[in-house]
Formats: sequence, structure tokens, C-alpha cells
Amino acid sequence: MISTLHDMIVYLARHGVEDGSVYTHGGLGGGEIDGIEQIDGVWYTYFSERGKKNYYRKWPDEAAAVSYIFPRAVDLAKHYGIWTE
Repeated sequence: MISTLHDMIVYLARHGVEDGSVYTHGGLGGGEIDGIEQIDGVWYTYFSERGKKNYYRKWPDEAAAVSYIFPRAVDLAKHYGIWTE
């Protein structure tokens, strides 16, 4: 089970999915994209669009934030043909 950001990044990279493609870690990405970051010890997800981070959602811990972003990243990667086996 993927429950840390590090494990998520490593797993996705093994399948051809890099930061900035269908998710971003603290960045804005290359368009409309889901993001995840930790600020002052608190985990957040957000949606990056038009050069801004919007719709911040606070999570109780890293595992909860990752469990939200991870399946979305996998689904989008498969949808856009980025995913490799």
C-alpha cells in the first residue's frame, strides 16, 4: 500500500509518470493538475490552474493526502497513455 509521498513518487516513476505530468509535488505543473504539499507540518492537496494553487484541502496526515492524490494520478496517467507496465 502506498502511504507516503516518497513511495508514491517512486511507484509512479516506475510506471513512467513523473512529477508535473498528472500530479505535482508543491509546484504548479504544466497546466491544470492536482498537487500535494506539506506546509508547516500540515498536509494539503490542491488543484493548480492558470498559474495558481486553488481549492486547498487540509488532511490529517501524509497517508490521507497521498490516498487522495495517488489513485487520481494513476487514473489520469492511464487515461492520457502515460502509464507503462
